[in-house]
Amino acid sequence: MVYQEAIDVLFTKLPMFQRSGPAAYKSNLDGTKAVCKMLDNPENDLKYVHIAGTNGKGTVAHMLSAVLQNSGYKVGLFTSPHLVDFRERIRINGEMIPEEEVVEFVESFESKWGSPSFFELTFGMALRYFKSQQVDIVVLETGMGGHLDSTNVIPNAEVCVVTNIGLDHQQFLGDTIRDIAREKAGILKHGVPVILGKMRAEAQSIILEQALKTSSEMHYGRIVPNGIHDDPSPFFKENTATTFETLRVLKLHGWNIEEDDVIKALNDYRNISGQRGRSEILEESGNYGSVLLDCAHNYDGISGLIRSLEGLKLHIVFGSVGDKDLGSIMRLFPKTSTMYWCSADVPRSMDVKILSEYGYREGLKGQAYDSVQDAFVAARIKSFKKKNEQALICGSIFVVGEVTS
Repeated sequence: MVYQEAIDVLFTKLPMFQRSGPAAYKSNLDGTKAVCKMLDNPENDLKYVHIAGTNGKGTVAHMLSAVLQNSGYKVGLFTSPHLVDFRERIRINGEMIPEEEVVEFVESFESKWGSPSFFELTFGMALRYFKSQQVDIVVLETGMGGHLDSTNVIPNAEVCVVTNIGLDHQQFLGDTIRDIAREKAGILKHGVPVILGKMRAEAQSIILEQALKTSSEMHYGRIVPNGIHDDPSPFFKENTATTFETLRVLKLHGWNIEEDDVIKALNDYRNISGQRGRSEILEESGNYGSVLLDCAHNYDGISGLIRSLEGLKLHIVFGSVGDKDLGSIMRLFPKTSTMYWCSADVPRSMDVKILSEYGYREGLKGQAYDSVQDAFVAARIKSFKKKNEQALICGSIFVVGEVTS
């Protein structure tokens, strides 16, 4: 078996939420526990930072990974979804899991794994790999929720982190901020410190309520250390503050982390950790203007992104998955924007005609394109050398992934 054959097995034989949506969702941890048992329970032999939230959890995970690596530790990083290469989900010190490790896993366990979801199985693959490589610590991002998320099979953690909580995946997590916060708070563990990022008061109250039940001391990520460079992300300072407080608490609990290493790593965390597609700028090239790539796809993420670009005429390449209610999101885009509607090449994508009709109802102007690449090229050409104009891609990780490949 070669790598592409192994990937085909994972993508075609397992239900995958990012591609097929609700049909892949599991409402309990039974499948994950079965995968871990098949692998001799590697989750019991690792140390963790466990991170949940609606927005910012992936960036905080990459920031923590970069700093811990800079501090001399061997760091496993598990995140989702991926942009281009499946192996982005599983990294050690910024390096993706080797192709031969993926092939070996599929060859060894395909006949034994039963009927797990894609996420359950790839989480098990990550745990097995991290254990075999004897990492010092795993930075673990939840997939979607908290209490019923596959990652919540871990027995303990060094710290738990909860970033901003907003409305997303309501069909699984609940209709209100308080409902969603309650599900995210399910990662809290008895006696384990909790770091809270900036969030709505009603979400914070639910986390505090759960922390009382688990006897967890609370810490608040609010301080950005001196020496941090500017960054295009509208949430950079917020995520940096959450990361900085998490590192401070880890140091209090015996982890060797020096502030100089923190500053250096945070200022270069994308290169160290391998993160892409979050406030990433592709510079001008030939006759193409620069473009800002951001995987923002829900109300809070897009709202912050658009606010950070106030005063610019935007050329927005936008696609979405089919199960989104886009009315509130479309109202966030300035009426002066030019929209480049498109549909990523995955079954779950919203049809470009339906997508554009959402926008036209909200008074937006633009054009539907046959492919993400066509929309991407058109936006860059139209914004090239135009003062105070900027091309932007957002709305779906699949759309951003197609232009970073």
